[in-house]
Amino acid sequence: MSSCLHVIGLGPAGLEQLTLGNYRRICGAKKIFVRTSQHPCIQELVAEGVLVESFDEIYATEPSFEAVYERITELLRMELQKGTEVIYAVPGHPMVAEKTVQLIGEKLAKDYEIVIHSAVSFVDEIFRVLKFDPIDGVLIRNYDGLRDVGLTGQEWLIIPQVYNKLIASEVKLDLMTSYPDDAWVYVAQALGTPLERVDKLPLYEMDHGTYDHLTTIVLPPNSEVISFSKLTKVMATLRSKEGCAWDREQTHDTLKSCLIEESYEVIDAIEKEDMYNLCEELGDLLLQVVFHTQLASEASEFELQDVLNGIIQKMIRRHPHVFGKEKAETADDVILTWDRIKKEEKASGNEKVAFFHDPLGLPALMLATSTQRRVAKIGFDWSDIEGPWEKVQEELQELKNALADGIGIREELGDLMFALVNLSRFLKLDAEEVLRDTIHKFQNRFLKMVDLSQEEGLDFHKLSLDEMDVYWEKAKSQEKSSKLM
Repeated sequence: MSSCLHVIGLGPAGLEQLTLGNYRRICGAKKIFVRTSQHPCIQELVAEGVLVESFDEIYATEPSFEAVYERITELLRMELQKGTEVIYAVPGHPMVAEKTVQLIGEKLAKDYEIVIHSAVSFVDEIFRVLKFDPIDGVLIRNYDGLRDVGLTGQEWLIIPQVYNKLIASEVKLDLMTSYPDDAWVYVAQALGTPLERVDKLPLYEMDHGTYDHLTTIVLPPNSEVISFSKLTKVMATLRSKEGCAWDREQTHDTLKSCLIEESYEVIDAIEKEDMYNLCEELGDLLLQVVFHTQLASEASEFELQDVLNGIIQKMIRRHPHVFGKEKAETADDVILTWDRIKKEEKASGNEKVAFFHDPLGLPALMLATSTQRRVAKIGFDWSDIEGPWEKVQEELQELKNALADGIGIREELGDLMFALVNLSRFLKLDAEEVLRDTIHKFQNRFLKMVDLSQEEGLDFHKLSLDEMDVYWEKAKSQEKSSKLM
């Protein structure tokens, strides 16, 4: 007889839920291997005289579940090498939440015939007990796979094999990052057996009960789950006839100022190192993305999925050293790769347009820096810092001359600023950040100057410029003293 592994599902409970075909196969076998004997059906089969060899002892000797499943697979391979049929029985349905069957398919199917025999699943019992139709949407996730799954609350969530209170507590904490604390949870135990029990309780109390290997957690759909899809629904509601009059009036053009303002508020929170405010401002910025996408969707121009797919594909395409076979050992290598791919993407018949493709709405200092970097990449740059330093001196003198002549002042001032940006680039400083730091320093020093004058009972607005300068120097002195401390 050729080697063949029959994988049989035992169903979720006792013999009554074991299919007739599987019962006959088991009774006709001299011996069956079972992943665990801790199952109602196995206990009843043993009572009927069926010879069972379980792998329970492996759970006590191996360091992890993965190691247990690997060991079981290898023991089954050893049995198959004897040239006989082997029966391996697992709880429930063989293809539902059964890791060993997945491993068997990966490691044994090339060498041996594997036959899967269907059975009633624990999921079928959940449908029966909680009385819902899976066509409404079902998501089944293992207890350790909840954090990165992107829960939306739009479907029933089923979490099997929550077999002790520690795991139940971890599941609760993972769920509470998305679900409301008082969301209803069903704790289903021993479904299909005389000990069947289903408790309904709020999520925050979920880990207060008792748990075993026949426990499953089920959460019904919940519209209050925190998710990206929830945000898009809120936005769609605001734009609807029943929504907000202001939101309905907005266009891509009217929202431009909001997008700029929210972007700078994010930058402000970063500079202040205010993580609480940064969290809020990032939410406001994300709303702008969703707002513009909603407008485009209403005009049948593109959908949110198009936006997401575009950025996902772009990140993969521009990181061949991560998702492909290219190598980039340093940050400079990464930038070179990024620029090369970006240039290929934006290649067009008009090389002049393609060369300078920065958004014209960039702040002037950022646009100047980017422009200088682009021309530097093709060799149009100073060899060392002496070049940009001398250029600053030259532009300063030209501005003096323009002031004396009263002609060309605006142009020469711009040239001087551009030269200073070039100098900052050679100093490896970001001109935008340098100027913002100086502005903040000025603001803080000015406010300190006002405080010092008011501490002496003076009305700051009535001080002369010379008197103001005295307090300016005091504020400056205190600032320097605090830095030395």
